[in-house]
Amino acid sequence: MAAHPHRPVPYRYTLDNGLRVVLAPEPGALRAAVSVHYGVGFRSERPGREGFAHLFEHLMFQGSASLPDGRFYDHIKRSGGQANGTTHQDYTDYYQVVPLGTLEAALFSEADRMRAPRFTLEGLADQLRGVAEEIDQAVRQRPYGGFPWPLLPGVLFTRHANAHDGYGDPDVLTRITLEDCEEFFDEHYAPGNAVLTVVGDIDVDDVRALVDQHFGDIPPRPTAPRPALGEPLPTADRWVTATETGVPLTALALGYRLPDPATDLDAYLAYLVLARVTAGQAPRFGLPGLTTSCGIFGAFDARDPDVLVVATLLPPARAPEQAAELLRAQWARWGEADALVELVRDNVPLLVAAHHREHAQVEAYSRALGRMVTLFDDAELLDALPQRLAAVRPDQVAAVARELATAPHGALVMAPGQTRTRPAAPAGAPAPAQTARPEGAAGSAGSDGTAASVLKVNGRQRGGPRPVPVDGPQLAPDPAGLRSGVLGNGLRVCVVPDRRAPLAEFRLRLPLGPEGWTRPDLVAGLLGVLGGAADRFEPFAGNLQVTTDGQWLDLGGYAPAAVSDRWLATVADLVTVVSGIEQPTPAPSRTPATPERHIDDVVRQRWLEAGTSPAADPDPAGTYRRILDPRGAVLTVVGDVDPGRTLAAAGSAFDGWAAAGQIGVPPAVSEPGGLLVIPAPAGTEVHLTVAAPERPEGDEAARFLAASVVGGGPEARISVMAAGNGYQAHVGRDVCGPVSRAFIRVRCAPEAVVDVLADLDGERRRLRAEPLTDAEIDRAREYTAVQLLSAFDSPSILADLMSHLVSSGREPDWLYRLPDLLRKVPAADVAAAAVDLYAGSASCTVVYGGTDEALAAVRELEGGPDARTR
Repeated sequence: MAAHPHRPVPYRYTLDNGLRVVLAPEPGALRAAVSVHYGVGFRSERPGREGFAHLFEHLMFQGSASLPDGRFYDHIKRSGGQANGTTHQDYTDYYQVVPLGTLEAALFSEADRMRAPRFTLEGLADQLRGVAEEIDQAVRQRPYGGFPWPLLPGVLFTRHANAHDGYGDPDVLTRITLEDCEEFFDEHYAPGNAVLTVVGDIDVDDVRALVDQHFGDIPPRPTAPRPALGEPLPTADRWVTATETGVPLTALALGYRLPDPATDLDAYLAYLVLARVTAGQAPRFGLPGLTTSCGIFGAFDARDPDVLVVATLLPPARAPEQAAELLRAQWARWGEADALVELVRDNVPLLVAAHHREHAQVEAYSRALGRMVTLFDDAELLDALPQRLAAVRPDQVAAVARELATAPHGALVMAPGQTRTRPAAPAGAPAPAQTARPEGAAGSAGSDGTAASVLKVNGRQRGGPRPVPVDGPQLAPDPAGLRSGVLGNGLRVCVVPDRRAPLAEFRLRLPLGPEGWTRPDLVAGLLGVLGGAADRFEPFAGNLQVTTDGQWLDLGGYAPAAVSDRWLATVADLVTVVSGIEQPTPAPSRTPATPERHIDDVVRQRWLEAGTSPAADPDPAGTYRRILDPRGAVLTVVGDVDPGRTLAAAGSAFDGWAAAGQIGVPPAVSEPGGLLVIPAPAGTEVHLTVAAPERPEGDEAARFLAASVVGGGPEARISVMAAGNGYQAHVGRDVCGPVSRAFIRVRCAPEAVVDVLADLDGERRRLRAEPLTDAEIDRAREYTAVQLLSAFDSPSILADLMSHLVSSGREPDWLYRLPDLLRKVPAADVAAAAVDLYAGSASCTVVYGGTDEALAAVRELEGGPDARTR
């Protein structure tokens, strides 16, 4: 399974201005990923400019000559696409994922900000505030903040470029001026320091013409040389201790120098294998919860020098020095002859499969290709890695284990303490002097006192606005090859061929039913039994995850396509055996993971009580059998498989999975519920849900589009209202307990909850008094239709969505037909569906969390103390 049998070789060339271009056809992808990597990162920052690279990443989204004032996102918003950027040690990447019809707009927007970004005082001030908030949340407010990054490099390295904090100090960053931004752009953001990557179901010649058109006339210019990174290997361990308040355990991170993948790829891959083996075996040698990572931010993410990071929370009786010696002793044992043969044999295929799976997604593949060219000047290395990994030998891994057993490390210890302390920052040059600036902004003002903007580089005009390209036609999903059927035991099977990875994705979804919805203790026990069998899949590089959202039981995973039959047979055996357990041991009830999950559990229970819910069976085995019933279950397979053969293999594998007897009929909901208030411990944020059962009749396309117009799209009524009033809201539809439902969810501050309820009531009244207009509906049609194309970004995403849709009662080909249905459904039907779903009088409102004062105010809205409280 090492090689990818279907992926074309990426096409690479260089423009006259130095821009390196990688075009990678990905047959079957309905959206395209565009990424631009610039060869500048944290390690490019001079002393006194720590954090500038990250701040500048934020600034690049503020506007350009043709797309000022936030218009960069125009094509993203209208197409349901996405865009972001990240800053790393040696590069900064910007990426977009858009429908193919919007590809030219994505290329244009990237070219425009490479040619002529706009830096304004207002934008700089906004991003300084945003960066300060990000640092506060990621480092200052988070328990163990700064562990292991950005603190660990300062323990292991001595050179400023390698050791300093890439986040920087927000107070120092406020000294940045617009002239500093101009200088930084000039030094690092030239086309010769960039790599453009396009991935999608593209024609190389057509996309090359677009790249040449939009990027070809950007003038070349020299850029700053790469920073000097080399420094000698450490000769002794270095330990640094910090303290953290309010945490129960000591955290330990150990850093070890990695070999350079550019000059010794085989050794680097051996470290990669040893890292996985170490993490997987850590519980067996006394370090449960240990994680490993080749690279501060992942494998192949930086030039030399980079770090193998080993991190863990230590058990109370385990000293940090003792944990480090446990690791060294284990690596020494693995360095002996033949000690790693079986572990390497078992783990290498898992690494290969995980590599294929990650890079079957268009965004991940585009970003990884661009990263490989930026750091190692190799466009083909990414797709060669599975074969190189598969060739790693046990003796190579044993050799690096012996090295690590004696290698010096940098150790960062973060222990519980009465005060928070952090290591001193590495010494560097002093920060630049404070520059006078207008109140509330950094930089300099224009001669007329207005906010200035920079549109020149070293006195050269960067270029004025250009016409924005119009969108082209969009591809439509093609259901060719999709096969489905219902087995004799009632199990529904759906198989979708997808050749983007030599893998198969599997999803088995079962409704928990009334007993499962009311007995979370038994469901937790069932998850423990099923999840405990995950190691059955590792011998054939398979994977199994068992989860529940309170409504469904999900068994999902993936395996090499060549052994897909083994995955099916193993899962079939698992559910058959577990459903026959006579005396299972119930696990303790677990607290819902999120407020939304807690709310849904309450709504589900309320609606069951409103119907005719059967009494719970006191026998856990009986409940297990009724949950693990093939009737109502859906098996979805997406991947590099033959649909007809896989359908037959599923029938053979699950033939022995018998129905449990008379299937229960979920009770009908007669009373949706009114107002429910749920106090939450130490809750400061309020989570609010308004939910209503859907009537069985109604056009499904009309309901789908109605949800988007009311609260799913960028111009949706409730979304716009909530954003204008300073809180978050979204609208959706799903299955909850015995019925399909429509819901509105809100997150807000406690003091705003009464106003939020009034806002929602006003919007629901408005839907009845001012129905959705044809113009509103028509604006949402194309947006919603093209947004659906994101379902086809990877086999994994497609498997998830197909599993959800089919288990909710839709036909397997419905996802493929839906875009066309959305374009044709009458506007009057959509407007009527919006009122039916979101403006009816029968609904259940649940308020979770907040202060006592806020909850008391909510209770007064409907009946005072008589409002139902849980």
